[in-house]
Amino acid sequence: MQKTERFSTYRHTFVYGNNLIVTKQFIVLNHADGTRTFTDFHRYVENPNKKIKKFNEDGNNRFIFINKFLNYAFFTVGISSLSELTIDIGRNFLNAYGMHELPDDDEYVHRGKSTVEKCVKAVLDFYINLTNDKSSGCKIRSADLYRYVTGRDKYGKAIKKMIPQFDVNFIPSSKEPIFRDMPNKAFTLLFDHIAINHTELLGLVMHQAFAGLRPSEACNVRRIDSPLGAGIRIREVNGKLCGVTIDLRDELNLRSDLLSVGNIKKERIAKVPDIFLSAYKDTYEIYMAYMENKPYEAEYGAFSVNKQGRAITYDSYYNKFKEIIKNEMIPIYLNSNDNELVLYGQTLMEHSLSPHVFRHWFTVQLVLSGINEPGTLMAFRGDTSPESALTYINNKGELEKQFSKITNETFDYTLWAAKKKHNEGI
Repeated sequence: MQKTERFSTYRHTFVYGNNLIVTKQFIVLNHADGTRTFTDFHRYVENPNKKIKKFNEDGNNRFIFINKFLNYAFFTVGISSLSELTIDIGRNFLNAYGMHELPDDDEYVHRGKSTVEKCVKAVLDFYINLTNDKSSGCKIRSADLYRYVTGRDKYGKAIKKMIPQFDVNFIPSSKEPIFRDMPNKAFTLLFDHIAINHTELLGLVMHQAFAGLRPSEACNVRRIDSPLGAGIRIREVNGKLCGVTIDLRDELNLRSDLLSVGNIKKERIAKVPDIFLSAYKDTYEIYMAYMENKPYEAEYGAFSVNKQGRAITYDSYYNKFKEIIKNEMIPIYLNSNDNELVLYGQTLMEHSLSPHVFRHWFTVQLVLSGINEPGTLMAFRGDTSPESALTYINNKGELEKQFSKITNETFDYTLWAAKKKHNEGI
């Protein structure tokens, strides 16, 4: 296949100050011969109304939207400079994006309403920044581009919301619902298998399943004794476990080779819900026993490390998990005497499973335990908007049909097997 010119994101990562890891994104033009040219288009990607921001903010997925927009404008429409952008180009792109009609779209593309709205906001902001730059040559008037309507934020406070002056159509996503269905039997077998055969991943899995962290956030967890600050705080009173919190306030450098382990989507102090405290503590002790005499880079104190002692990265975790599912778990499910597990194994042969399944399971259990307030569920999940929390809460009846509440007894075999494995030195 012949290579063509395309815009893409170039990430530059460096360490600043007290081991704070900083990633800056730039837009580059990749040429057909394999070379690239840096542009200054990143100047127009930021939110024009956000003048005070953290030094290490990287722009997140705005760059994904803008690269699609630039590739459409330059290589589908055929403009040669940003000064040639028109409102029609923006409107046509956003409608093509919402209707799955971009040149690179295929039958596997799924975009929900919230994704389309984020794309609209990113493109409108790009236009606004461009028109505010008097040297850009762009002649678009803001009044022709957008208008403000009064709305409410997630706290019920009245706000002005920017919307385009034109309609944007989209096809409701036909993607399967957010629920990454996994029978409890299948979940327990997977948890057991990782605890026994891939214990190096147990620290990641426990923070997803018992604290609701995203896979990349789990990679950012530090040990209690980390020189960069305690990443985990376990509070006990008179020998009774009262609470566990995880420090996710900053993306710090956790590796001597300066390789980023992944992003923290919502910087926060995460809390382990009470229903998972006992399971968390038991699994924590199993993992720390496994880590005795194992190498790790003490100057960083990452909680989950690979065999070389360096913090496990999101990419490494993701790829290893996929291998485990494909090469180990599917055969286990298919060879089971339980028809439900066999059916699940057959399902996995056609549908991909990612580490996000643990965060999904965590959320399901919270809802089934009686959490029906979106704000509370958002806080435990580290969400920035209530959409996901509302989806789970509004589908509680369906969840109750598919799942049952997990109790500490569910993990009896896991804990017994993992302890047995450790004590036997297997």
